[in-house]
Amino acid sequence: MIGRYGVRGVLGAGGLGGVVLATGPDGRFVAVKQIHSHLLDDPEFRARFEREVAISARVSGAFTAAVVDFETAGETPWLASVFIAGVELDKAVRELGPLPVPALRTLASGMASALHSIHSTGLVHRDLKPANVILAADGPRVIDFGIAQAVGTGAQLTEVGAVVGSPAYMSPEQANGEPVTSASDVFSLGSLLCMAATGTAPFAASSAPYTLFNIVHSEPRLDDVPAPLRDLIAGCLRKDPRARPTPAQILDYLGVLPVQSQPWPAPVHAEIAEQTAKLAALTSDPEATQIIPAYTPVAPVPVAVPAGKRRTALRLGIAAAIAVVIAGVLTAVVLRGNESATTPEPTPEAMPTATLPGLDPLRGVDACTWVPQTLGETLPAEVAAKGSPDIASWRWQATSSWGCDGSSGGARIVVEIGAALDGFASGDMVVNGYPIARRGDDCAFAIEGGERGVRWGIIVDTFARTECGLADHVLGRLTASLGDLRANPAAQQSLSSIDPCALVDNSSFAALGPAVAKSAHTCEWTGDSTVRITLSQPRRLAASLAEKVIDIGDGVLVEDLGTATGPLHECRRVYQFRKVGETFREDVEVLVSDPRQRGEQLCAIADPLVKQAVGRLPAR
Repeated sequence: MIGRYGVRGVLGAGGLGGVVLATGPDGRFVAVKQIHSHLLDDPEFRARFEREVAISARVSGAFTAAVVDFETAGETPWLASVFIAGVELDKAVRELGPLPVPALRTLASGMASALHSIHSTGLVHRDLKPANVILAADGPRVIDFGIAQAVGTGAQLTEVGAVVGSPAYMSPEQANGEPVTSASDVFSLGSLLCMAATGTAPFAASSAPYTLFNIVHSEPRLDDVPAPLRDLIAGCLRKDPRARPTPAQILDYLGVLPVQSQPWPAPVHAEIAEQTAKLAALTSDPEATQIIPAYTPVAPVPVAVPAGKRRTALRLGIAAAIAVVIAGVLTAVVLRGNESATTPEPTPEAMPTATLPGLDPLRGVDACTWVPQTLGETLPAEVAAKGSPDIASWRWQATSSWGCDGSSGGARIVVEIGAALDGFASGDMVVNGYPIARRGDDCAFAIEGGERGVRWGIIVDTFARTECGLADHVLGRLTASLGDLRANPAAQQSLSSIDPCALVDNSSFAALGPAVAKSAHTCEWTGDSTVRITLSQPRRLAASLAEKVIDIGDGVLVEDLGTATGPLHECRRVYQFRKVGETFREDVEVLVSDPRQRGEQLCAIADPLVKQAVGRLPAR
């Protein structure tokens, strides 16, 4: 017993202490943290533990690991927190890849709520990183307040000049050893969301000093961040703390999210259910105390794999989820099954006999009309296990004028027409004569097209890893109906039907070479300089996140993204073409970059191009 809590399992230990799994008088599971006995005579370690207890007790809330009980004055002080069944964010992304956009929205909203709660108590977390975020069944949780600090206290936790935090997720203020405010946590949140969206922190480098240099002096790498989250993350990553949004402003920007019974990818929820079952097993013998092993083998699951590809399920053991309550203070116990799924012998595939039409026929196609009509009235029972087989009951939502997101229960289909195939590898998979590319081991495929060495196509993603039957079915129906693609007449009034390469005179870029269509909605000229025109349909910015609007002449108003001045070797201008409903807007973005020139020089090139492009847009 530790206080009133019966020990059920020894989870792990590090240089400073240990953690055990226990149950309270009411039967709830808790994680109990203790300092090693040989350190208790050191006043500094005891004081630090008492401080962590006090900090943790202040921030209990819906999105943090609530403190249940503690004892700091006794011979062996301890801290009991609510046990959180879930998966650490960094491990989930490492095992499954980047989170899909709906899960990213849930993560961003939950994290903003957590920071709002933390900051309202006058605290700054100071170590917000993926390892300190747990994906629980109903949303994210923030843990580990070991280096949290009250704003304005000036408390000294380390020697003068020491950098406190995790390098890749620090703010510029932390990297410079300056005092931090709540805005520092918002910067860390931006880095964390970028990692969840792309798999890589935006300033990560080969060494900690180089990473810290990037945080202070370099712009974040956000090209791979999904468009709906890019503006939000960029706002969080502004160098000036005063220019970053507050957690409340982030929540206003995200708005009210739809209720989801399973906000994360299905394998995460499957692992949470497995952890819960293992917890129940731990209490089967009230007298037993267990050492939870550092490795628990997981039986391989045979799955059908097209073209010899291998799928691997996420396997995170129970102790990894429990030990996360001591991340940053103790060495967490990470359990993972390493067995790969059985891979059947590949079957011969037919050679490709068909190719996608050029990009022009793909522009202007309404994905949310084409996809449901092509799938028919129902899905086969074997591929609709987690959702309704009745297509009419699915919820279809446009992600842009050329993308559609359909969902029903735990099943989901996202189709994007004319997208760049970055991250998709060509293979020997063929469906109805069309070559099919795949992204990693995910159930994310693309009907391949392209020309002049540039790859684009129609992406089909079902956000699954262990069973791709739904994706296979969708690919089969879409490839069979490509001959029936028709542009939506209403698209003539939108950017979806516009060729970005035709918005400016190619003669303007004689020194850069010919225009290259990177996708249906991105055109690029590359030489010593780079000029890129991108048509997009992002979410509308909240007023608090909107960039400065300037007049570049002839009555053309653009958003200045902060690259017109300073040492940055690029200029990025965004012209809002129109608003689309209450949620989206259509934008024309012109980017000019050249390592030999400064921002203001490049904007002198970009602004005439913006005005030329605006003059060729359809009438609204």
